[in-house]
Amino acid sequence: MSANSTRVTYDYPAASPANSPHWDRIVGNVGETTEPNNEEAAGNPSMINSHQELIAHFKHDVASLSEIDRKEAYLKIAKWSCVIGYCEALTTHKDSSRRYSIFPIPVASLIRLVHDEFIPLIEAVPNHSNIHRQIVQSLSNAKWKRCQNKSSSMQDELHANSLYVCLCGDVDGKSLDCFGAALSTVIGMNLLGFRSILTLSEDHAYESHLLGTQNEEKSNKTTTSSKIEYATCEVAIPGNTKASQSKRGREISETFIDLQKQSPRQQSRKNITAETSWLYMKDNAVMCDNAGMTLAALVGNMNCDIDKQKPIGESGKPQIVSGALYQMKRDMLWALYDAGYINNFPFALMELGECEEHLSSERGLAWVDASEMLKHDGGNDTKTNADEAMVLQNEYFFLMAISVSKNNYMDNQTYPYLYAAHYHRDAGREDKSQEYRLVESMRLYSEASRVASQYRYDAKDCLQLMKHMTTVASLVAKDILLLPKEIGGDGKTARTWKYRENAVAVITWFIGFIDSLLLWEEIEENNFVEILGAQHKHSLGKLFQLVAEDIRISAVDKIYSQEETPKTRRTAVTEDELIYFMHPRSKRLSKGSILLQALTKKKIVIREMELAMPCKSSGERSTRQRKRLKTD
Repeated sequence: MSANSTRVTYDYPAASPANSPHWDRIVGNVGETTEPNNEEAAGNPSMINSHQELIAHFKHDVASLSEIDRKEAYLKIAKWSCVIGYCEALTTHKDSSRRYSIFPIPVASLIRLVHDEFIPLIEAVPNHSNIHRQIVQSLSNAKWKRCQNKSSSMQDELHANSLYVCLCGDVDGKSLDCFGAALSTVIGMNLLGFRSILTLSEDHAYESHLLGTQNEEKSNKTTTSSKIEYATCEVAIPGNTKASQSKRGREISETFIDLQKQSPRQQSRKNITAETSWLYMKDNAVMCDNAGMTLAALVGNMNCDIDKQKPIGESGKPQIVSGALYQMKRDMLWALYDAGYINNFPFALMELGECEEHLSSERGLAWVDASEMLKHDGGNDTKTNADEAMVLQNEYFFLMAISVSKNNYMDNQTYPYLYAAHYHRDAGREDKSQEYRLVESMRLYSEASRVASQYRYDAKDCLQLMKHMTTVASLVAKDILLLPKEIGGDGKTARTWKYRENAVAVITWFIGFIDSLLLWEEIEENNFVEILGAQHKHSLGKLFQLVAEDIRISAVDKIYSQEETPKTRRTAVTEDELIYFMHPRSKRLSKGSILLQALTKKKIVIREMELAMPCKSSGERSTRQRKRLKTD
């Protein structure tokens, strides 16, 4: 997405940061505090005056991580968490009169903040005979007493992801989100001399440590393929009640035991565990087991959004984001990429790709051969010019994220597919010469729903995942099936396709997207997917009404073709090669089903009957009525 996009406005405030309340908070009392007399402060400038100076200083610290011990490394992470949190607070306030330029950055004052406010906080934590879990609990409790606390959900808090917010959240009334809570705890534990690991699912963060060896140092070995066992600690529990305090430091599996006790008759709560949960991903969570990965997680979590809006493309007005923050985030992630810290970190790779999509650098606009990443397993090892698949560097990052997720995390992540799908949707929505990208976008959305259907469903656990699936349906309608306003459409007229076969392929993959959601419900024996409700704004019936009858019929014929699945050179849709979804798995889309028949009729009518859950023991339809969902 270019800086001139009609869908995004990039904000570059010019007001001096010296006029901000954040400057007053950390610099205003400089005369009352002495400079920290230590090596960490000695190696830092008192002020950083430009973007070039900032990135040079960051690169220097990244390079030093392999040469210093763990405690020193996490002291640098504490510093950068304060620097980044401070810059984010300056540039993202919803009131434009309270947004300020990033530079100059008072680095010495932010280091002083770490030494004068955070280190005394963690050093006051009781020793607990060096028992790791008890120290995590005490440190987490001390941190929550120190930071702002709110009664609202942590998921509603924006720009609350740093140590700076923990210490200075009172300036803007910010509490911590789950990432900020886990990061500040992990930083504190490492500064106390423990080996504490930041652990990330796609929507949650918690602490991990070696099981049985509480204070043992290990090399920076990739943990996803090792047989080392880890214990976990839940730390992202807001509030200062005794109940909240007692839940911190517990093994994450105890969270699910509590859920089962609270709702003993709710079958979904009996089935879900830390291993089958999307929110925790215990078996395939990303473990930031070295300082470089932890720093990458910190940088990747920088939130450049200014106004809390629906995803780009879903609302009717441009989204306002911080251009200065995107540039800062992009170049920091490049530094971490060059140092080798994010090559096996899908989230960081996706974030770098997205930064390049927003504000492209010269490196991001380079063409890269992705043929090795896109070729089928077992393909011909002899490479010819015809096999080359040249893509822009930012697209290559999305492909890397998908590849790493498949190879290192058992293909259990939905976000790599969603990020890549959004990228192709943006590239193809307004340019008919790039129409094939809409097919690839829909294929990737289908892959995301396939991954989602592997998890056990619980309304609380899968809340954000369900929101993503609903958002996809909205974006498919607005940007793929309808003609966008930017190219002469009115937002209500069906897209006219340059190539008919692209339309057919898109619809096969849209059916694939729906097929996985139907299958998920059938596995759980429960109706819970919003867009599968007959009355939903983006229901199956309403979206298929936007597709010509002949296209729908051809798509269904293609899906159930008796021919063998065509062999393609690549695993993705390209300009010269289409791929189609084939062979649905859900019973409700089985050949000859009443739902499938309804999709091919001239006038589409999809009611509760067509969507009813099939009985488990036979192909009969359940008489149980779907709970009607409110239209958005």
